[in-house]
Amino acid sequence: MTSLRKRAAALIAATSTALALTACGGTATQSDSIEVLSWWTSASESVALDTLVDAYQDRDPEVSVDQLAVVGGAGSQAHVTLASRLARGDAPDVWQSLTAGNITAWQESGSVADVSSLFTDEVTAQLPEEVLDSVTVGSTQYAAPLSAHRANILMFNREVLEEAGIDEPGTGYTLDGLLTDLDTLQDQGTTPLCIGGADSITTAGLFESVLLATVGEEGWTQIEADRFDWSGEQVAEALEVFGRLMDHTDSDDADRTWDEAAGRLADGECGFYQMNDGALTESEALAGSTTGDSPVSSVVFPGTEGTFLIVVDAFVRSSSSASSEDADAFLTTVLDPQVQTAVCEVKGCVPVRNDADVSTLTSYQQQAAEDLRSQTVLNAISYGEVISPAMQDGFFKAVKNYLDTGDASASTFARILTERISEGAAGPNV
Repeated sequence: MTSLRKRAAALIAATSTALALTACGGTATQSDSIEVLSWWTSASESVALDTLVDAYQDRDPEVSVDQLAVVGGAGSQAHVTLASRLARGDAPDVWQSLTAGNITAWQESGSVADVSSLFTDEVTAQLPEEVLDSVTVGSTQYAAPLSAHRANILMFNREVLEEAGIDEPGTGYTLDGLLTDLDTLQDQGTTPLCIGGADSITTAGLFESVLLATVGEEGWTQIEADRFDWSGEQVAEALEVFGRLMDHTDSDDADRTWDEAAGRLADGECGFYQMNDGALTESEALAGSTTGDSPVSSVVFPGTEGTFLIVVDAFVRSSSSASSEDADAFLTTVLDPQVQTAVCEVKGCVPVRNDADVSTLTSYQQQAAEDLRSQTVLNAISYGEVISPAMQDGFFKAVKNYLDTGDASASTFARILTERISEGAAGPNV
């Protein structure tokens, strides 16, 4: 199969000139306000964004922040809004971005500014190599990383499992064990597995965890290097297991969002839920738990132990911002270790800076912070961090096609993925 990376690069090059002309029309000045776009709209996320904005305004109270929050898991709708605004030369000063493939696409389109001046020796010395690499194109940084989430976890409600006579998952938990436990819940009339089907990130994320469990670290390295055979037997095997997992979901979940699914898990309306670990904090927020007594717990997704499937929260500055100094000051706030800790206290993430204090975070977060720095870190496909945003969308479409048609053919999955790469545009426009 023709290289997915080559297809994406060619299409980005073909469209980057027009977007760059649109993006470079501003002059660098200060103003009394900046506009910040993000997709942090759920209960825990909105508080996290307020925490970040408040920290910025404490430092620069004369500059107001106009928040534009766009609903949609993993920024799916935010990217649509951004594409429209870039096309008409009206980009926000700062916007939330995923990293790696997303940053490369933004940079290739000329939409984001070089912010390497913010990355002093002190800053770079405190960032894990994988995180620094994820915001760097060539030797230049184009985004300020704030925090990290782990995508390969499996959440469960301890009370629901106990009532069903199911042992709490722990070290050595397997996919076969999970499927057996799902059968037990189903036989007892309990929804085994929650899913927020209204957000493509949930179904794609579940398949991604199954795929990682199937291909392992070696296979994932091939995916990141664009050497993986998407029409091979491993994809077919992963689709078969994914289908068996989806057979244990509630059909009504197809219309629920990821945070609604987190609430259902917290309320004991299902036994298990797979999502990045931001949903742990979300479930506690929705359950009103502030004392650490939430019935929701988690385990690393079966078969992916020793790997950390990373999702990095980052912010970029528009290359056309007329308030570049104030926008850079916002990104400087993002890079502050105390601010990173404060945000993660309410969002359930892990600060990306090594010197950020994690003692005030939960035991789960402290362990995740340790794992981030000791385990094999892998980029997440579902969050647009591998190859290009077009691949992310192709991955979504291929998973959706399987759910709609039941076609478990790996060749069909590969065809849909490749076709979306061939249609891709510069910049994350999914």
